[in-house]
Amino acid sequence: MPNLPEDILDRIKNLERQVRQLTTYVNTRAAAAPARSAEEIDDEGVGGGEGGAGGGGAGGER
Repeated sequence: MPNLPEDILDRIKNLERQVRQLTTYVNTRAAAAPARSAEEIDDEGVGGGEGGAGGGGAGGER
């Protein structure tokens, strides 16, 4: 069992490296494309677009 502490230290170092990589990735992606809220994403699928079949919009039935 003398390798156990070394294994644990190696695993911790690997996890720290992965956290740094993920942090860099997330920060880079956030700068490239601003995050959208769940509400904005949901709004895209509901009656999305202008014109199109079904009317909706100005000049509709009264």
